[in-house]
Amino acid sequence: MSDNPIIPPSQENFVDADNVVGIGEEEVHDIPDDIGNVVGGEEDEVHEVSPCIANAKKKPRVLFEKNKKPKSSTTLVIQDKITKIAESAASFTSMKQGEVTIKEVMDMVLECGAVHGSDEHDIATQLFVKKDQREMFKTLPKEFRFNWLKRRYNDKYGN
Repeated sequence: MSDNPIIPPSQENFVDADNVVGIGEEEVHDIPDDIGNVVGGEEDEVHEVSPCIANAKKKPRVLFEKNKKPKSSTTLVIQDKITKIAESAASFTSMKQGEVTIKEVMDMVLECGAVHGSDEHDIATQLFVKKDQREMFKTLPKEFRFNWLKRRYNDKYGN
């Protein structure tokens, strides 16, 4: 007799010591003895048994655990691209912090000896619109900057 008033006594599930699962007195299903045993140094696959409904006439199903599929080439490509984007974003942030502004570079042009309206000042206004030219100019020592501007002017206008 069941302590639970909802479950009638004929539908109680029980498990005995012989690995036999019984549902009332009507159906008996054997559970294989080798589930979870180690054979040849390797474990068997884990089996999952679906719950048994007491008044159903179906046997419980045994579901074999599916192994994970290896990553497909598309997944690997996407993962690689995301990694590159993340690295690119991190380097862009660090480069942006060390960015040289046009105003800063034009102040350096005046400090190195180029006068407003001179050929060197004019070529600087054209060159330093581009970030890479500003960075190049900033890396030069102060004593070479004026000559560098003079050469850029001569390269462009052939004087």
